Amino acid sequence: MYKQLLKGYIEKLKKEDIIKYIENNNYQVSDKEIDTIYFYIKNYWEDFFDNKQETWEKLKKDVSENTYLEIIKLYQKYQKYI
Repeated sequence: MYKQLLKGYIEKLKKEDIIKYIENNNYQVSDKEIDTIYFYIKNYWEDFFDNKQETWEKLKKDVSENTYLEIIKLYQKYQKYI
């Protein structure tokens, strides 16, 4: 059930939604990293839902260490809701 709800949300997600979230929470993320985050969410959301380590490793290589650590924190924070 949660997976279907998440799928519907992600299908409607726009890059501007990510930018707004980042700005509202005072994160420091480059434009390139925003593109990368958006790409991963849109294309690998099921891997993140299933916590596939190979996808996490790919993401880690594509963003800065600080950004990756913030993503991990957010994942852990919201994981309990799904």
